[in-house]
Amino acid sequence: MNDANKRTDANNAFTSSLASRQIAWWQKPAVSITIAVLGLVGVLTFVSMNVMKYETHLASGAPVLLQLAPVDPRGFMQGDYMALSYALERDILDALDKTVDRPKSADGYVIVALDEHNVGHFVRLANSYQPNTLAANEKAIHYRLRNGSVKLATNAFFFQEGHANAFEAAEYGLFRVNDKGDPLLTNLVNETFGVIDPTDTDKAQVNN
Repeated sequence: MNDANKRTDANNAFTSSLASRQIAWWQKPAVSITIAVLGLVGVLTFVSMNVMKYETHLASGAPVLLQLAPVDPRGFMQGDYMALSYALERDILDALDKTVDRPKSADGYVIVALDEHNVGHFVRLANSYQPNTLAANEKAIHYRLRNGSVKLATNAFFFQEGHANAFEAAEYGLFRVNDKGDPLLTNLVNETFGVIDPTDTDKAQVNN
């Protein structure tokens, strides 16, 4: 190999080395892989924390039954579901109508008194969560007022296709209310206070 060829090879090698050094650090494969791994770990951690939060809420929340109110028939989208509304929503709106200036959007708590079947009956409204003001049979439940409509947890209950007939007997929504007043809908309940299970003809009673 003559000197000219050697100089050409050297120049090419230098140019290639310089180009590799000019690649930004965040564009390097090792960095991209590290970022992807950290992102995946973050997503998995977030999901795990939400699952733990749900399980804790389910296990420790106090059972509260809320009477269902008439609503449009169940719809069909991504499987079967039942659209829900609660009689307590009307009680909240009636109480807000008595205020001097009813807000269009607000967050607050509705205080309910539980009867012998754990059915919650409207007592009063509160602007904040104050457990020390509750009677032994009272629970505070968080509600949201948005554009004049009251929201209590979810307004839909999803179930497996083909089980719609069983849930037509629903009279109550069974909630688990945690120590912050947050309600979590877990089941639908019939008029005899049995949890509706379309796969089981023997309806379990709601336990305290």
